[in-house]
Amino acid sequence: MQEVIREKAASLLRDGTVARVLAWKKGELGYDVTPAVFSSEDQLSELVYNGFCGANMSKYAVKESRKEGKTAVFLKPCDTYSFNQLLCEHRILRDNIYVVGIPCEGMLDEGKMKALVPELLGAEDNGEKVCLSGYDGTKSVPKAQLLSERCENCKSRRH
Repeated sequence: MQEVIREKAASLLRDGTVARVLAWKKGELGYDVTPAVFSSEDQLSELVYNGFCGANMSKYAVKESRKEGKTAVFLKPCDTYSFNQLLCEHRILRDNIYVVGIPCEGMLDEGKMKALVPELLGAEDNGEKVCLSGYDGTKSVPKAQLLSERCENCKSRRH
């Protein structure tokens, strides 16, 4: 899915549909993904989409919608609920946002990961399992055990 998102973002920037893309960028550790704005195709190699992309892009779209030109924003199903609410409250300028809906298999809970590996140095989402790294080595855990509480009960996630 990450490559599909990168290609869609590149296409939108390339043809001038949008001036910028609001998505996720990897931080220093594998699990500290953060929202980021990409304004050129060259920057898109830093764009990530995995189980650590829990940040709701809707709240970041408020500020981006105030900028000149359109902003593409990638929304998970749960993000769309708050996006629609922000639209109703007139906090997002809808004409300045290009929404791309993306599927989600559930986001991981950092607290649950740190409960298993207190000195968490890194984490890698491998689809069905998550590899947690700490000072005492690595531990492979089923992804389902580490899902955020809101994701455990999500109606949009395929079970």
